[in-house]
Amino acid sequence: MQKCDATVGGACTQPATWKQDVFFGAGDKGRFMYHAYWCDEHAARITEKRRVEWGVPPTMVKIAAPGDE
Repeated sequence: MQKCDATVGGACTQPATWKQDVFFGAGDKGRFMYHAYWCDEHAARITEKRRVEWGVPPTMVKIAAPGDE
């Protein structure tokens, strides 16, 4: 299971529950760079930040958390 990638104010120790596709260039039409993994709290923060700054939410999908199987 992936861990949350957030590191601001110290590394987050929560398991990742969201996977974000990160692209370089024109949004999801640009070149795929990597996957970023986020816990629920940080995914919500990133989604809100992206809506405010870019006007569109990031490309994220919910992934299974431990015990969700």
